[in-house]
Amino acid sequence: MTAVTEFAENDRYEVVVVGGGPAGLQAALLLARQLRRVLVLDSNRPRHSATLEAHGFLSRDNIPPNELRAAGRESVQAYENAEVQFAQVQRIRRQGDGFVVSARGVRGTPNREVFADRVILATGLKELLPQLPSLRAFYGTDIHSCVVCDAWNERDERIAVFGAPGAATLAYRAAQLSRIGSHVTVFANETQISAADADELRSRGIVVDRREIDDVVGERATLTGVRTVDGEITPVDAAFVLPDFAAQFDFLDDDIRPDTDARGLVAADEFGRTSVAGLYATGELTAPGPEVLIIAAGKGARTAIAAHRDAVGL
Repeated sequence: MTAVTEFAENDRYEVVVVGGGPAGLQAALLLARQLRRVLVLDSNRPRHSATLEAHGFLSRDNIPPNELRAAGRESVQAYENAEVQFAQVQRIRRQGDGFVVSARGVRGTPNREVFADRVILATGLKELLPQLPSLRAFYGTDIHSCVVCDAWNERDERIAVFGAPGAATLAYRAAQLSRIGSHVTVFANETQISAADADELRSRGIVVDRREIDDVVGERATLTGVRTVDGEITPVDAAFVLPDFAAQFDFLDDDIRPDTDARGLVAADEFGRTSVAGLYATGELTAPGPEVLIIAAGKGARTAIAAHRDAVGL
């Protein structure tokens, strides 16, 4: 039987938010404005750490992601009933009607063990990129993962499209980019793009290359081409890669793991309520997965409203 841990008043919170991206910080902000005592625990390992600019966020277009997150933390911490701490959550377990959250401090912050009436998971997704030796050298500058976010910056360029083994929407991505680039080449095998879809793409002037990619190449941090396994280099100026993704909630005890969908995303209602009472999930952690930042923030707002309403109880 698990021992019951007693907590001092300053280590008890109405809501703990795990994750300090747009979804988590937006949720925390609205909860703070409802006078909920809220703590945000953020590992400070954002998925977009290599990205130089965030796009499409109203009033914050072209802002560096780290500046957007810093501004969000400042907004939350302006409320005396809200805290944000850099810490890596190690374990969340059930205690009574609430949860015990244990976290290891990072960047010199203290370790924490706190009690929460409710927990909101806003940890986002981990990108599983193709295993190309030089991909990381260009990722976030000339190689991107979000067409909606970054395609405008690569207009009139020669663009390559490729993905991780499980990438299932490469045909759609290539079709999107054919409106943007001067020339689009999509690298995909038959399981990623069917013969019928390949014919449709070719009818739109898109090159469908069935060869396996060996690596991406460039000069002085500028992408110049995609090299296939036969050694041939296809000249390009930019590329869009579709990763596989993995949800991040391994710190939950087995008895409070929420239901997931076929993709491994947390199954939740439209407000972020999961199959576990008092446990919510929001942002990219829930279907449909990766989204533009402003949508993730909006989902965080809806989840905060739901958590507050559930706490009121009427």
